[in-house]
Amino acid sequence: MRRDIVSLKDLPLVTRIVCVVEQGLVHVLLPLVFILLAVRARKEPAHLHHLSHRLGFSPPCPKGAVWVFAASLGETRAASPLIRRLRAAGHHVILSHQSPAGLAEGARLFAQDEGVTQCYVPLDVFWAVRLFLRRTRPVALVVMEIELWPAMLFETVRKGIPAVMANGNLLERSIGNGRGLRGQVLKLYYLFSHIFTRTQEYSDRYSRIGVDPSRVSVVGDMKFDQLIDPTHLALSDRLRTAFDGGARVLMIASSVEAEERILLPMVARLLAADSGLRVLWAPRSPQRFQAVADALVSLGLTVAQRSSFGADAGATLPQVQVLVGDSTGEMNAYYPLADLVFVGASLVDHGGHNIVEPMALGRPVVMGPSTYGIDFVAEPAARVGAFESLPDAAALEARIAALLADPSALAQMGAAAEAFMANQTGASDRTFSGLQPLLTLDAKGANR
Repeated sequence: MRRDIVSLKDLPLVTRIVCVVEQGLVHVLLPLVFILLAVRARKEPAHLHHLSHRLGFSPPCPKGAVWVFAASLGETRAASPLIRRLRAAGHHVILSHQSPAGLAEGARLFAQDEGVTQCYVPLDVFWAVRLFLRRTRPVALVVMEIELWPAMLFETVRKGIPAVMANGNLLERSIGNGRGLRGQVLKLYYLFSHIFTRTQEYSDRYSRIGVDPSRVSVVGDMKFDQLIDPTHLALSDRLRTAFDGGARVLMIASSVEAEERILLPMVARLLAADSGLRVLWAPRSPQRFQAVADALVSLGLTVAQRSSFGADAGATLPQVQVLVGDSTGEMNAYYPLADLVFVGASLVDHGGHNIVEPMALGRPVVMGPSTYGIDFVAEPAARVGAFESLPDAAALEARIAALLADPSALAQMGAAAEAFMANQTGASDRTFSGLQPLLTLDAKGANR
């Protein structure tokens, strides 16, 4: 592994010019950012909380912390095993997020750890990032998965602070033809002192866009190392007990709006054909919680929402056909409830959402045809019989009905999922080991 820190000179001149122009455009459009936050806050008020963080005024934290940028909820969960490893080694962590869901999940995961300071990430403008760095003086920056923020990388590297990418997730579609403006943006990967990625295929993609192969390590996926909160398992038991008359439970997980118009009539047909079936539906976005519940009611289905019974989950849950999981941070309580899980963003061309979490809990998973975003795990999981991708909605519906009617097939898929997961752990430890040389470097900006 290369241990030296890169500098802005490692970035081609044309890319530097493009980024400076981008910063000018960002400043022109900056008022629109706050308008967008205000619009989002109408449905999710947390978008307007801690606005000072967005301007670079981070909360107080010890100097020399490791700055981890986990944009949203999924990235925060994926980062959690590495953060625990850093904390066990005595490193303070400043954990920054783009979304309220990420901030809330970080607060849940590290509520008892005073060594983790949370905040929103500063706006990606030079002055906000400079102020943030001046206040925090981190020893290193760890960016989760795929985020490329020009000002963040420019200012961090300019200060002599090593930046690394963890759980690197460079998709083929992100590369395109590698030319034009996209090609210049991809060169921002040159500013990472090291990239820790999932498979050799991902590593090869970084090499194709010009990243020095000695700066890339294949370590696996940190999502496999996530801890399961025992309180979630207890909540799942209570929810399952409350599903009166439910011999079978299908979970619709992380659906996106574009595919929900396909899923709604599908769920109605499945319920009409099987009186012992119950459905748990957890949309991807909080903005879709109420819309999905209302759409299900309009189809004549009996619906309850998780938020309606608070901490007494199961105690007051009426007999329902569909429970809408309108909460964040409870997916690991929902998955064990299910006999079969459909994971969304796969019936439309979005590439699919995370299938690691349900499989970690021994749940068989089915999806639609679009899985390009998770093929690194979907393909090997399919080979061992833990996962199936169906070619269209009709085939998906037929397969769901067949599996729910065949307990032995479900059990075989679940056992295959558990066995598959057991052989995938360790990416967080490998990432931490690779990160160690950079943490011990005398990063000249970290002590200013």
